[in-house]
Amino acid sequence: MPISELYKFESVVKPGMPVILDISYPEDLEGEYKSQVYDYSVSSKRMRIAMPSFKGRLVPLPKGTRAYVKVIDKGSLYVFQGTVLWSGKSKEDGFPSTIITIPEKVRRVQRRRFNRIPLKIVGRYRKDGEKDYYTFFSVDFSAGGMLIMIREQLKVDEKIFITVKLKPDLELVDLPAIVRREGGTREVDGQIFRLYGIEFLDVNLSLEKKLVRFVMEKEIEYRKKGILI
Repeated sequence: MPISELYKFESVVKPGMPVILDISYPEDLEGEYKSQVYDYSVSSKRMRIAMPSFKGRLVPLPKGTRAYVKVIDKGSLYVFQGTVLWSGKSKEDGFPSTIITIPEKVRRVQRRRFNRIPLKIVGRYRKDGEKDYYTFFSVDFSAGGMLIMIREQLKVDEKIFITVKLKPDLELVDLPAIVRREGGTREVDGQIFRLYGIEFLDVNLSLEKKLVRFVMEKEIEYRKKGILI
């Protein structure tokens, strides 16, 4: 599983580094946006990045957009939760820019090259130390984790156990996972759900291969149906 450590922001994040904004709220902006670091101020807890692009198009993200930010450095990612404060053309240099909040420390995570696919299935989970199970609805999936919707509230770094049948011969039973990020809320059929990005733990090589194969099969299926290009 990935190794994660905390580092002071200014000791690891530098201008010019590539950035990926993983946005799940608002729902109509859901997706991964590419950018890069321009500059930042730790004292004011703000970072200016290039206006993010999505499928080659610049997107001025609205104020309040919540993002799981990944700053890329060789074989590692420095990740944190950020909120968009402003987006537009900078008065300083005229570059299309976006300003987001930053923390004092960021988490370093070893990069894992797992493809992510949209996937809507129903499963259940339980909290660490508890016996009761709760229902979750998946939004997307990869061999390393998934984005889920639930009615209950979880905390970042909280441990849970996932049970879900992916296909007749592939089921995850009480697989340990950890909450890595919050994804805001989403209304479905008049009900409010909370979104959380979770990372699978203790996945052995045999199971990882099965999960990677499952994702590949789904990608082929989606392309045939025109869901993926």
